[in-house]
Amino acid sequence: MLNKFKNIREILDNSAEKFADNVAFKIKLKDKTYDDVTFSRLKFEVESFGKYLISKGLQGKRIAVIGKNSYSWMLVYLSVLAIDSVIVPLDRGLLENELNEQLERAETDAIFYTKPFEDKIKNDNLFKICMDDDAFKACLTEGEKLDSSEYNNIMIDNSKMSILIFTSGTTSKSKAVMLSQNNICSNVSALAEWVDLRSTDINMAILPLHHAFGMTQVVLFISVGICNVFCEGLRIAKCLNEYGVTILVGVPLIIETIYKTVIREIEKQNKLKKVNFGIKACAALKKINIDLRRKMFAEIIDKLGGGLRLIISGAAPLDPVVSKWFNDVGITLIQGYGLSETAPVVSAENQDHIKYGSIGFPLPGNEVKIIDKDDNGIGEIVTRGENVMLGYYKDEENTSKVLVDGWFYTGDMGYIDEEGYIFITGRKKNVIVLNNGKNVFPEEIEGLISNANFVKECIVFNRAENGKDSLCAKIVYDKENYNFDDVKTLADEHIKLINEKLVSYKQIRTIELADVEMEKTTTGKIKRH
Repeated sequence: MLNKFKNIREILDNSAEKFADNVAFKIKLKDKTYDDVTFSRLKFEVESFGKYLISKGLQGKRIAVIGKNSYSWMLVYLSVLAIDSVIVPLDRGLLENELNEQLERAETDAIFYTKPFEDKIKNDNLFKICMDDDAFKACLTEGEKLDSSEYNNIMIDNSKMSILIFTSGTTSKSKAVMLSQNNICSNVSALAEWVDLRSTDINMAILPLHHAFGMTQVVLFISVGICNVFCEGLRIAKCLNEYGVTILVGVPLIIETIYKTVIREIEKQNKLKKVNFGIKACAALKKINIDLRRKMFAEIIDKLGGGLRLIISGAAPLDPVVSKWFNDVGITLIQGYGLSETAPVVSAENQDHIKYGSIGFPLPGNEVKIIDKDDNGIGEIVTRGENVMLGYYKDEENTSKVLVDGWFYTGDMGYIDEEGYIFITGRKKNVIVLNNGKNVFPEEIEGLISNANFVKECIVFNRAENGKDSLCAKIVYDKENYNFDDVKTLADEHIKLINEKLVSYKQIRTIELADVEMEKTTTGKIKRH
């Protein structure tokens, strides 16, 4: 029976006891050497930094953190929660005015930041320290020398607002989500029970830590004794090889890029037929309980660092073709679903329950149902559980719209099949309502379009003219490997094949081609409007 954690201190205490000498964070230093932070050291440094914060009068206050993924970022995050203060993780992609607006909206008392934000923070009343400076290291040194009694006597309120996180809304102003430590820790406990995680694993923390999915996955891995490493920029292949990464948690944009890169290399070597034959052979052998996938495709796995065994995809729908291919070559790929408001994971596949295109089953302790179903059984996905947020900060109107009798109304549309797997058809606010009353979920068609190697990203929208509906696909193509004339021919053929599989009202009528990527949120979601 796994531990049911209620707060961050419980997680740190448990990991320091069970995995004391295991490496929690492997940090690459400027001289290319590595600093290994063990779980016992992590607990000690969180306590030291927590004592420093207390000494500065920041216990119970609101403390923001902004910057690239780093151990310093996580140290601030964990320490703030360990002293029962409120952490405000901010998006490092914010413009200056947005940054200051969110600091004001959150009523922040202090901020820890990296160099690029030094001149962007306009509130001189904030307690400010740059995490890149020696002053930050001095905080830790100072904290080590302080008495621990006040730190030890803090009683964590597991159910109060402890995390104030701004959503990366794609169509409207961000909302401030109030999460408790119990929200986060209940999700961590459920994920640890549901997914095959091992203390020998190495996780590459590539998702932005300010995002609910990014920070919760690192806390999850801390809870089960897993080592975390940070990727230098987007040098994913380099990081996979350098650290022997075994777990990759990413968004579809990252995972599909890896897939297309690998397939392109296989095609260059004229090995696609051989690989496809191997996939069929392994599938046949697996039916009689012989699994040779990782041996058969060792060359492919070696190109991905050699140790990669698990990929977790979230934040947006992943192309089922991509998911199936990774599983076919011996790398377990599972898809999860969640929102900032659910801290964040609602449901997920696991190694024993994979159905391509689905988002698996509700996590242990979560409930999911479909309401207001249409004739096809499609309706809004609603959920309840300990992971559901407290509400939106100072926004009772929007809170009351999405929280009803303990159920959170996700705004996502979907259905549950006869086996209990959940499928998402699209966002309620993205649905295209045609003149004939038919509903088109653009995500469904976008998934089919994205299958092609020349497609980097795409969106589908209705370009109605003179009262007539006309679905249009805007496709951003891979200009590094394809020229415009070739893409135009490929796109026409690709859309023609897709249209043959779709009912007439869902068919694409016009195509727009572009070579400049569309504006996105920091989790890779296209800002549609």
